[in-house]
Amino acid sequence: MASKYTSEYRNKLFDDVYSGKIPDRVPEKIGINGTAVLEWAGYDLRTAQYGYTKNIDAMKRFNAEFDTDNVCGGFGGAAPFYTKVIGSRTNVMGSDGFMQHPDVAGMEVEEYDDFIADPVKFIWDTVIPRVFTEFAQPWPHNAFALLKMIKTQDEVMGHLGRASVECAIANNKVTRPGGGGISRAPFDYFADYLRSFTGAMIDMKRMPDKVLEAVDAITPLMIKCANDRTRPTDRTRQKIFFALHMPTYMTVKDFEKFWWPSFKETVWGVYDKGFGIQIFCEENWMRMLDYLDELPEMCELQFEYGDPKIVKEKVGKKHVISAMYPLTHLANGTLEEACDKVKEYLDILAPGGKYIFNMDKSVLRGRQIDWNKLNPWLDCIHTYGKY
Repeated sequence: MASKYTSEYRNKLFDDVYSGKIPDRVPEKIGINGTAVLEWAGYDLRTAQYGYTKNIDAMKRFNAEFDTDNVCGGFGGAAPFYTKVIGSRTNVMGSDGFMQHPDVAGMEVEEYDDFIADPVKFIWDTVIPRVFTEFAQPWPHNAFALLKMIKTQDEVMGHLGRASVECAIANNKVTRPGGGGISRAPFDYFADYLRSFTGAMIDMKRMPDKVLEAVDAITPLMIKCANDRTRPTDRTRQKIFFALHMPTYMTVKDFEKFWWPSFKETVWGVYDKGFGIQIFCEENWMRMLDYLDELPEMCELQFEYGDPKIVKEKVGKKHVISAMYPLTHLANGTLEEACDKVKEYLDILAPGGKYIFNMDKSVLRGRQIDWNKLNPWLDCIHTYGKY
């Protein structure tokens, strides 16, 4: 459908929000993953993800059809076209084609001292071959696996990146850079790639000092990881993204001791290099909201669950709030009910600015949305969100 908005207008909406100004209307940043767009277009995930032609076709059709502010439909970080060639154990395809993240440990409990002594060497020599099995092959097979990964990723992501720009221009969507890179909270990296979710939680109780040493050793790597991926040009647009995994599974006491200090150090380290910060606070962060005031101003905070009134009151003055709209309203109930919920969230979160409309989670599967509702629902956001 033809949009009544220009790219320049939409760019300014986001520029105003990130600069602390009240925009003409609330911008929306709907997260709809490439997997959902492929299924919307009728493709089978088991085959369509091993390349770029079907994804580009689906992306172009989708963004021409739906009047979102931003381009939707890009691949996430676990696309099988490169995870397969390196034998990834951390990202594997399920029977229906959807990528899963198993609970895999790259470090054994007796290896803490080796890791702490030289984290980079241990990751390179031990963790990578364990979790990416093609790198455990003898030379030159491991070298060919690395080469195939690099070439495959460059080829596919290059085509997808160009297609995304074309979609933005052709359909009057946001054309500003969508982000600056990705990093992780040090404890989350420790759990995701070293000791696994279960191993990290057990070790936290049985050997807390070693866990703290390991997390401290990871922290400089997470700062460097963010800064090595891109170079800041404008803090309002070049943002480093953090998805926070572990805090809501911890007591506040354990969060204060094991998780928060290293994350805070990482965020400030990245911010001091000139980047903006974008954080997805997964699950329910209501117990930990006050800690977010210790972060730099104007972080973009995407919340999954919680009380929007309390979130607005506690962090809405210092930071930009995003998300919280329940995705289930686009699958269940009537369009009127979905739009009534839009108005409820806008009434609470939009006053005073510093708000980007988004759902509580990204759309990962085609069945998560009644697609017939999407355009009138977007029109409700755009119309009712006028300041």
